[in-house]
Amino acid sequence: MRLVTVTLWILLGAALTGAAYWSFLITPESTIWMLIVSAVLLLTTCFVVSLTLAGVIVGWRDGVSAGMLRTAIAAVPAAMPAALLVGAIWWATSSVADVVAINSGPINAWFIATLGWDDVSWLFTGIDWLASWLKWVVAPLLGLAMMGRITLGGWPELAGLTWLRHGLAPINLAVATLLFAAFVAAPWIYLAPWRPTSLPATTVELVFIIVKLSVVTVLMSTGAALIIRQATLRGA
Repeated sequence: MRLVTVTLWILLGAALTGAAYWSFLITPESTIWMLIVSAVLLLTTCFVVSLTLAGVIVGWRDGVSAGMLRTAIAAVPAAMPAALLVGAIWWATSSVADVVAINSGPINAWFIATLGWDDVSWLFTGIDWLASWLKWVVAPLLGLAMMGRITLGGWPELAGLTWLRHGLAPINLAVATLLFAAFVAAPWIYLAPWRPTSLPATTVELVFIIVKLSVVTVLMSTGAALIIRQATLRGA
């Protein structure tokens, strides 16, 4: 039952975040007042995302309630260091991947000259997969582990680095990877673009698309809820 309520919380947060961000995108910045409105909308988007994450963390422990909302609002600042950590991992991973891509020619030449291997495409494919895993699984898991410890235990937890050991625990990495693959990557890659060839180009197609994307959204939200639970679960 708690999974259902937490998933519904994520869906609500995603809808509000999307509305705030869309309003930010369509707001013209022609005057100083509109610039202020844009800034407020952007800050609102960040606040709603942080509140959604904090609510999920607290919701897994206490359940979704009015008291949970107060605790989640107080925990919104905990998202700031977590976001900085995730951003740093994304930047470092992308930088290394770019360096490898730029130097793919010399790397190929070295393998040919040294080991006689004329095809090392597997190496670059592996690096791409590793970079994606670091950005989409490891970085969020560490950020959520940090935010979870701060939210549930207070800011002193940040210095204890328990969150780091928890986030890098092999079982947590393995479970988070499986959850991401099953509930996030697979629905987005295979279900979202899928369309039966026999589907008529009528209102039936529109209904099918709405239902399909709704299922994808629910699956991805469920996966996010489970990953957050894995990242913030005490005693793991």
